[in-house]
Amino acid sequence: MDYKDYYDILGVSRKASQDEIKKAYRKLAAKYHPDVHKEKDGTAKRFTEIGEAYEVLKDPEKRKLYDKVGKNWKQYQQAGVDPDDAGGFGGFGGFNGGGQGGRTYQYSSQGENPFGGGFSDFFESLFGGRASGFRGQADPFSGAPGAGRQRTARGQDVTATLNITLDEAITGSSRTIRVGDEQMSVKIPAGITDGKKLKLKEKGRPGPDGVTRGDLLLKVKLLPHDRFYLQDGKLYADQPVDVSVLMLGGQIPVQTPDKQIRLTIAEGTQNGKVFRIPGMGFPEFRKPENRGPLYVKVSAAIPQNLTETQKKLISEAFQS
Repeated sequence: MDYKDYYDILGVSRKASQDEIKKAYRKLAAKYHPDVHKEKDGTAKRFTEIGEAYEVLKDPEKRKLYDKVGKNWKQYQQAGVDPDDAGGFGGFGGFNGGGQGGRTYQYSSQGENPFGGGFSDFFESLFGGRASGFRGQADPFSGAPGAGRQRTARGQDVTATLNITLDEAITGSSRTIRVGDEQMSVKIPAGITDGKKLKLKEKGRPGPDGVTRGDLLLKVKLLPHDRFYLQDGKLYADQPVDVSVLMLGGQIPVQTPDKQIRLTIAEGTQNGKVFRIPGMGFPEFRKPENRGPLYVKVSAAIPQNLTETQKKLISEAFQS
């Protein structure tokens, strides 16, 4: 694979800020979008390169790794290598590694793999065999399995936001979404909370072979509800109650997510008291049958526009 200079593709300097990179990407993406230049040869390829460059440079960690190792950045990332420990393999710096017997191997490269056939060749030249820890498993640097089989590089994952209602989160649901020209069904499990991600396997970007796709990750965002709200995974509702009911006791109607019930208020109930209603709250994740309690917080509803007679009676009641 030829080395691609992502900075050159976006037309920015290596010291460009994240804002400058974003602006450059938006400008080029609009210019080379296939919908704008449907008949021009090479437009789709150029548009893909622009998107590939932006995916790396917009992410500080990916960018940091790319600056150190160049085109091999993803192989390092898959191997779990820290950008600060990358050492400059195949990037813009040099590699200095201690060999056996105190020997030092030095190499400087501009975007090419310094060891030709891969890092396994380098370790074989040093130790006469494959590197310790890689025997019989995938080579984390070359991306090829240890047995020598070629593995196809998958496409990049795509992350998007999926807005759902609290009712959908309580009962579970399904949703049909459209990504580009593709329509797909998404199952929303009961008990899902804000920030969780749903994965649609192989619905992301195509890989270099145009077939092997990454995943589509949908980050859930719960929309505000007009009555209920979640707090630490528990379902709450605020319930206004007449002052007279709080003082004298009685029953009030309370709407739960499923139905309306009657809640008994004891005489002398204090403003802000929380009532616990079992089995009417938020479910356990992916287990809609396991419902937690609903917490109902009562608050005094202060009457307005009292008549003079009512004011007099209230005043006399509290003075006696």
